[in-house]
Amino acid sequence: MVDRAPAEGGSAEPAEALAALVAKLRAELTGVRTAMRNRAVIEQAKGVLVQRLGITPDQGFDQLVRLSQRTNIKLIEVAAAIVGTTSPDPNAPDVVNLIDDELRQHVARRRAEGKKPEKPDTVPQNARRRAGRTPEVEALQSQHQLLSARIAAARTYDEICDVLGTAPTAWPAPTSVMLTLLDPDGAQRAVGACGVPGEVRSRWSRIPPDPGVPLVVAVQDVETLWLRARSEPARRFPVLGQPPFSGETLLASPLICGERVIGGILLTWTDGLPDGEELRRYVAALLEPVARQVDALIGDDLASAWFDVAGEESGQAAPAQVWLPTVMDSLHNPAALLAPVQQDGQLVDFRVEYANGLARQIFSGARVDPDEATLLAAYPALGSSTLLPEFARVLQDGQPRRLDGLRADPRTDGVPGPQTLSVHAVRLWDRVFAVWRVATEADLLYDQLLQAERIAGIGSFCWELRDPEPRCSPELVRLFHPGQVTRSQITSGQGEGDAARLPVEELTAAVHPDDLLAVQDAVRRTIMDGKQLLAEVRGAGRVNGRRLRLRAEPIFDDTGNVTAVRGTVQDVTDERATEARLRRAEEALAAQRHRLAGDRRAAEALQRALLPTGPELAHLEGVRVRGRCRSTERVGTVDGDWYDATPVPGGDTILVLGDVDERGLSSMTTAARLRYAVRAYATLDTAPGDILTAVNEMLCAMEAGHTARLVVAQYSPATRELRWAAAGQVAPVRYDPGGRGTVLSGPLGLPLGEVAEMRYTDTVVSLEPGDRVLFYADGQKAGGRPRADRRRGGGLDLVRRAGETIDLTDFDAVVAHLVTSLNTPDDEDVCALLVHVS
Repeated sequence: MVDRAPAEGGSAEPAEALAALVAKLRAELTGVRTAMRNRAVIEQAKGVLVQRLGITPDQGFDQLVRLSQRTNIKLIEVAAAIVGTTSPDPNAPDVVNLIDDELRQHVARRRAEGKKPEKPDTVPQNARRRAGRTPEVEALQSQHQLLSARIAAARTYDEICDVLGTAPTAWPAPTSVMLTLLDPDGAQRAVGACGVPGEVRSRWSRIPPDPGVPLVVAVQDVETLWLRARSEPARRFPVLGQPPFSGETLLASPLICGERVIGGILLTWTDGLPDGEELRRYVAALLEPVARQVDALIGDDLASAWFDVAGEESGQAAPAQVWLPTVMDSLHNPAALLAPVQQDGQLVDFRVEYANGLARQIFSGARVDPDEATLLAAYPALGSSTLLPEFARVLQDGQPRRLDGLRADPRTDGVPGPQTLSVHAVRLWDRVFAVWRVATEADLLYDQLLQAERIAGIGSFCWELRDPEPRCSPELVRLFHPGQVTRSQITSGQGEGDAARLPVEELTAAVHPDDLLAVQDAVRRTIMDGKQLLAEVRGAGRVNGRRLRLRAEPIFDDTGNVTAVRGTVQDVTDERATEARLRRAEEALAAQRHRLAGDRRAAEALQRALLPTGPELAHLEGVRVRGRCRSTERVGTVDGDWYDATPVPGGDTILVLGDVDERGLSSMTTAARLRYAVRAYATLDTAPGDILTAVNEMLCAMEAGHTARLVVAQYSPATRELRWAAAGQVAPVRYDPGGRGTVLSGPLGLPLGEVAEMRYTDTVVSLEPGDRVLFYADGQKAGGRPRADRRRGGGLDLVRRAGETIDLTDFDAVVAHLVTSLNTPDDEDVCALLVHVS
């Protein structure tokens, strides 16, 4: 029976009674845990007293209790002082002197009994002074003994942190303590903490191998770091000042058990730690019992099974053959565990420590012994250029590497044929675990198909009628989700490169409402009647404004029923836009051709109106004139060239040959203005040079930007004198009755329209009966660059010597020779005027 006494003032609420019971049990549990941690130190102190005083263990415990009561010091601290054989602070009660008093009393009793006493110099007071141990050092020793015993009695990682964070009395207590375990990939996992807020501990629950974190550097370099907040070494760590790395003094150290690093420890002091090498040495000395107890707490954890005794002969830890081979053999891809090979402190290769069956087959195919394989032996070229440096980085920073699209060449890597590899490597402690995949021909064709779909803007689908949703290729998913393809759109956890399923409702919503009925009818005919489907629809929703072309075909079973539909969807928006632009361009081209044809007909009519007729040329006094402009049918364009021969009052004849720099109707319009302007000035009995000067001023004033080349000559039959002036044209050629040619000398001014203030002068030459004078345009537009043969004068020389090879009375032969001599292209104009003096 359990007596249940009611509480004063009435019965207690059940919840309050339960809470009180829980609090009581927690307090008792805390007391028991504390007693268990202190028990080891008390037992050691009892042993010291038994050995010194020659008493029983029970008497030793009574002695400890009596000393604690007499000095008013906790029993555990008295025990720690005795175990450490120390003298405490001079300001504190002299516990050791009390122990010496007990020893002297014991010796006195033994003498009284007639027994030989032990030498009192075994009492350590003078011995301690001779050994040079100060009270401060002995206090540190005592505190180290006490904390070591409490750490050894801890049963959780948090209890270890509590001991370090609350127990010290010989130095300031740390503000925060954190314990971490080293994971296979180089990261550190926080397993215990004291003085660290919950949100901070959650944030730093896993510390990646970041070189900017002191704890990471300490573990990687296997070195204890003491940092002060404002010291120069602390500036290379950007996390200092942030919890849990805040404080005036920070200690970061690896936890080493045997030959291996199992984790790390972090201690910070807000108010700093007093300077003193002895104090730091004793604080650092606590790391060894912490490492031992952490290793003991790991127990049968998977990380502790990572190492075994296989590497004892070489002095290095080797991977355990417990769980890793089972995991590797269960993989569907080649996998190998690679151990680094060092030479003169440099990483030169990786040794295959274990390989699954698929990897061993690859090594055998490359004529490499699987039991003696190394990375460079299996892949000499690919390994040295890519794999070795990448795996070295995996060891250095602990970050996984995924290498895709690697090419192994049979000429350099010893593989039986060309291979495309994808390699995934991670760090496992001081080794690299690599899994790779050799792409098959089907993989390469599949990738090629995906790329072809992307380039063509085509997505494919297959709809099994028994399934509610069609299976779509990645490009089709991208087509209906422009700019994004997320994993939420990929079913069954498949990757973005695999088929996905899109709801039928989503596909229906992507069709413009005006086209939906036609599409549904086409789908019905495909499913019910087995008809091919071909349709082009406008998009809606996410594909609004796009045009889609659908092609599909039914799949039949053995009975002739449709069981599935497969097809493609192509985005033809750009194609249709291109076709629209092409239609508009064709329409514009047709309109341009129609307009040009009209301009050409008008220009041809105007040119025919400008050129003198045969009867007009036959009534000139003292000369016979023949002229020709190159046929527009042959050239394909109408150029602004013309010639003219007309009598003026007084019996003289005005001869004109001109060429405007443009083509088409505008050039002939300018030519007409120039023709009639020259005729007007000629009727006023104006000299050729003055005519050119006046016409040049008119062209510059009225048609700025236009230029023309013009030669004007005036022949007087009474005196047989030819007065001529040229603006940009070539000089005329004179042929005597024997056919010998001479280029007339005279000034050749700038083309008309170039300079308004240009003044042109005349040149007079006397002709004889039978002489012929050739005026011609060389086909080069005003301001154009002469061809190389013309600069050398070769064409002009051929024109001058025309009488030696052709009959000058045959005007057609003269024009043909002129075209050949000047090497005139088919699209350039040639105009000639031949004057025969009678």
